[in-house]
Amino acid sequence: MFDKYRIVKILGSGGSATVYLARHIKLESFRAIKCIRKDNPFYKDALREAYILKNLRHSNIPIIYDIEEDPRCSYIIEEYIEGESLKSFRLNHRFIQESIIINFSMQICELIQYLHKNEKPILYLDLKPENIMVSNHTLKLIDFGTAVYFKEPEKYTHTVGTKGYAAPEQYKKGKIDERCDVYGIGMLLFYLVTGRTFDWKINEFKNIDKVSNCSKKLKGIINKCLKYYPSHRYQSVLHLYNKLSEIRQNSLAANLLKSDKSLTVSLAGSQNRIGTTHTALLITSYTNKYVANSIYMEQNDHRVVKSIIQRYKNVKEKRHIYTLFDCNMTEVQELDKELLKNYQIIVKDFGVLTQENLIDFLDGNIRILILGAKEWELSNSERVLNELIEYKDITYLFNFVDGKVFREAVKSMDGKNCSRIPYVVNPLKITHNESISELIKEILGHSYFNRKKSKIFKFIYQRIRSYTVDQEKGLLGEEKPDINT
Repeated sequence: MFDKYRIVKILGSGGSATVYLARHIKLESFRAIKCIRKDNPFYKDALREAYILKNLRHSNIPIIYDIEEDPRCSYIIEEYIEGESLKSFRLNHRFIQESIIINFSMQICELIQYLHKNEKPILYLDLKPENIMVSNHTLKLIDFGTAVYFKEPEKYTHTVGTKGYAAPEQYKKGKIDERCDVYGIGMLLFYLVTGRTFDWKINEFKNIDKVSNCSKKLKGIINKCLKYYPSHRYQSVLHLYNKLSEIRQNSLAANLLKSDKSLTVSLAGSQNRIGTTHTALLITSYTNKYVANSIYMEQNDHRVVKSIIQRYKNVKEKRHIYTLFDCNMTEVQELDKELLKNYQIIVKDFGVLTQENLIDFLDGNIRILILGAKEWELSNSERVLNELIEYKDITYLFNFVDGKVFREAVKSMDGKNCSRIPYVVNPLKITHNESISELIKEILGHSYFNRKKSKIFKFIYQRIRSYTVDQEKGLLGEEKPDINT
């Protein structure tokens, strides 16, 4: 075909196209070729899909390589996705762990947020399991046949979407906006949890509340997504993503502590002198004082720990671990595992993010990247963002920016989890600060602050609950009691 491809087999056939598996003769790699007959009544819609896709670049969207044609047909040559549909995945699993459901739904949220915030915003409008491929636990959205540009009202004059998955207003000529896709994500969540679709005529929302393999918080999210009236749903995919992220962070923190493992927090910066070490020490000091035993581990060659212990006289040292004010720290990059068992939170400072330390950085349970937003910092910020474009679950912190600059920076982050670092003079000596508390909660998840069962969680819960009273009495300067006694 076109002196480039050899057809291997038919992958599928539908109302608008036949899809072939082909091998590129010279590159010896597989391609999916979608053949659309020009006399097909859906020809223009199918071709419009290709032109939408060719301008999109996202890890969850197949790449469009080329468009060919002959007198009878047009051919869209795109990336071949090896895997199974989300529908097949669900049918092959009687039960799916909630962590996998959260992971899948957050991937979809990131993708839909990317479409909504595109230069020409796009509404997908037909989220269903058949349109999603699962390839090594990465989801790929493969059918954009009903996708429309947000500013094309003429596209809304007819019904779009698949019944059982699309929002009710898509069938009643109501207002079509991003809340339709919020409903679609909710429907996917409903399907992944229950294995069936939702039908307004035969089902009620309370059915999801009867499912045993679903947490109360996830049920609440699904119920809110599937509200009949758009104004009652989450008003943006970003809002939904943040709610799912809270569940994931809480679950991660709780599971790690239940298993007596340490939580590793990796930090890196887009450039030197962007505040990576300051932030790492701040997180270590705050969590060590108010949350759980924490230690700072220097994973770069800046020798900050050595400078600190030379400058201060009241540093305590035991087995290469130094304690100053509220912070435990070490310059040993590979500390003895028996020593590390004494710390529930390990904060690793990798300095500037490079190809050499990228893998170690990504190995952390929680990954934090420090960015700059000033004009002379943007090129470095863009560099590291491009390096991390395929990686999920990274928290991005902006340093040395005011509220206005921060809000402008967040607009360009495609819905990524972003926060602003609060100003703290001395990161080694902490006083309780509401903005720091909110930042730590967002980073670690609320599980650290809400559980009561173990001594450490009981202590944390009581400290957070009584912090307002303590603050008024001036008691927050007290040292953290030994929770192991």
